[in-house]
Amino acid sequence: MRFKFTFFLLAINLTTYGLITYLSHQSKQVEPSTGSLSRQIGRELIDADRIELHGRGIETPRILERKGSTWHLIEPMRWAANYFAINRILNQLQFLEEEVSFSVGEIEKTGQSLADYGLKNPLLKIIIAEGDESISLSIGTLTEIGNNVYLLGPDERKIFVVNRQAIDGLLIDLNDLRTREIFDIPVFEVDALGLQIRSENTADGSSLKVRLALNNGAWSFEAPLAAKADPALVDSTINTLTAAKVRRFIETEQTDLILQGLVTPSMQITIYGNKRRQTLIVGNLDPSSQGAPEYFAKLEDNPAIFTVLARPFDALREAQEALRERNFMNFDPSMLTAINISENDQMIRLQKLETGKNDWQVLESKGGNEIQPYRADPAIMDSLIKDLSSLRAKGFTADAPSISDIENFGFNNPRRIVTLNFSKGDPLTLMLANPENSKDALYAKTNLADFIFTVERNATLRMIPLNSSNYRNRILDILPAAARISALKLTNLRDGKAIFDYRLGQERIIWNDLFAEFDTKHAEHIRVLLGAIRRFEVKRYLLDSYTEAYSFDAEKSLPWLFQLSATIQLPGGETDRTETREYVFTDRISGTVQVAGSKQYNTTFEIPQPLLDALYELTEDMEIPPEMKGAPVLKPSPIEPVSAPAKI
Repeated sequence: MRFKFTFFLLAINLTTYGLITYLSHQSKQVEPSTGSLSRQIGRELIDADRIELHGRGIETPRILERKGSTWHLIEPMRWAANYFAINRILNQLQFLEEEVSFSVGEIEKTGQSLADYGLKNPLLKIIIAEGDESISLSIGTLTEIGNNVYLLGPDERKIFVVNRQAIDGLLIDLNDLRTREIFDIPVFEVDALGLQIRSENTADGSSLKVRLALNNGAWSFEAPLAAKADPALVDSTINTLTAAKVRRFIETEQTDLILQGLVTPSMQITIYGNKRRQTLIVGNLDPSSQGAPEYFAKLEDNPAIFTVLARPFDALREAQEALRERNFMNFDPSMLTAINISENDQMIRLQKLETGKNDWQVLESKGGNEIQPYRADPAIMDSLIKDLSSLRAKGFTADAPSISDIENFGFNNPRRIVTLNFSKGDPLTLMLANPENSKDALYAKTNLADFIFTVERNATLRMIPLNSSNYRNRILDILPAAARISALKLTNLRDGKAIFDYRLGQERIIWNDLFAEFDTKHAEHIRVLLGAIRRFEVKRYLLDSYTEAYSFDAEKSLPWLFQLSATIQLPGGETDRTETREYVFTDRISGTVQVAGSKQYNTTFEIPQPLLDALYELTEDMEIPPEMKGAPVLKPSPIEPVSAPAKI
């Protein structure tokens, strides 16, 4: 009983499956006697995975196959089809409308045949297929009236008259049917790039193999060496390669793999994607190319030969160096705790203070003698850290230097050693050196790798001077906001006379009121001096000491010619506290240089341009021309003419 019931259920399932299959097949059948032409072929077009174009209207048959959503040309050559050209064919067929139609039986009754309408050997025969099922359309001759053509329908029992323009759209040139794109791996999918470049300088024609891979979001070289790659340049290179286009397809009868250099190619480029890869083989230059040079090329698994522009591929010959990461001092500035700069027995130490701010101090030692620490200038420290982190290699001198190479490049006696210490992680040490016989080159290496780089000599050495004064805070003195300048005096030290001497006296008097009453002419320049007293800035430190004259060089010293003195009232307690500030100045050395000194701060320095200009206006004794004073102008004595030379 159970066996009979099981057999009964099986019979029902088989019957149901057969019925579904039959109905599905019937839904695809075309009723020849009903429906327009577009209705008869519309369903087949939607599901079509193969289109064939034959006939005397085209030179060679064309076969197109769909894989997924992508169409490929199979005949007369294997190549990806032009998306827009395929859509044009499908749209023309889908919206094909007849002007009139009649059956084949009707023309046979009049003694005519398909040959009379050009349908025995059609101009174009289109086969539309899905799997093993297909329909065909045949295009015949032009009608005698109107710009129309005859078309034999899919059942081959009915002839339609359709507009010629719709049919002309199906006769697409082979060059337009092929896409010009070479690589179909999208940029976002690329995770590796391989290059095999044949060397032209070796007798055996050996090849350089270069491979770059994307690991943890960063590009790096895996061959011929392990090194970081420049992410922007690698991305740009991959964009250029994936955007490369076919310039010209080479017809089959014109192909010669040996002459075109595709048997022993000059270059092979492999792009790796998600579990797939594509390799482009690049051969010799095309001697017939017009304009920009072109190479013969082909894909590794495709016999089609074509040409490509030479320029993007020529740039790859230097990929080993061109795509290298040139920023070799990458570090996190927020983790820095100290920077030590040394040469021989001289060292400058820059230490970050534990204030929670970006505050640094500078110390210098010479021969074991420590010098008093100074606050470092925030702007200069920011510039130093930025310059160090962005230090770039101008060239790659040696990737695996020997001990003798390191000595020959001068690293046994380096010009600078810069050590960066961090709150976490190992120190980073930069060494700069040059050979004894070369004063133009400067080489760099770090403790992170054996590579030796070439860097810009002058710019790099200027970036890290071995002079503690360079890093010292340019704000020499700054008064509290509540401080009041009660007196200001500028003295000419040559004769001891005051150029001006102003005192406010009462607390309610302000400097603007005093200028309005006594000295409106020089008010602007005196305000600059008041501003300097309140916030004294240094252009450049010269000496960490003060002397009674500035030694300009070994043979010349400049005396202090002017003294700026200020009396300052500082509120505090029951009475104000009084302090003084004094600065001395040499004469102006040039339009932008004037030296000053402070005995209080034991330093000598150059002053900034606004203070220099203000002092010049207040101290310069120019002789006023008599015309400006209204004095009579003395007439020069007449010059007696020179007698003519005697004749020889």
